[in-house]
Amino acid sequence: MFGKIAEAKQKAEEIKSKLSLITVEGNAEGITIVANGNKKIISIDIPADMLKPEYKAQVEEALHEAIENALNQADNIAKSEMKSLMGSLLPGGLGNLFG
Repeated sequence: MFGKIAEAKQKAEEIKSKLSLITVEGNAEGITIVANGNKKIISIDIPADMLKPEYKAQVEEALHEAIENALNQADNIAKSEMKSLMGSLLPGGLGNLFG
């Protein structure tokens, strides 16, 4: 039992390391957000023409949408990796626990 727990912990660390190398992109209204599989924002690109004061509300809304898109993609990748891990460690996996 404890061997499985130690193995699961090691595998989880391996997945976290693997996720840090995976990048996803969220886009909205020309704004691009790049995040890694651990949901860390790596970069934000805003077109220069959107940096005018009259576009403030539009930029804020687009940023929010692009960030949500990127983080949702990262979350889906992380869930897939964890589901794969659990399936390989436990007989029959954990059913539908991770998605």
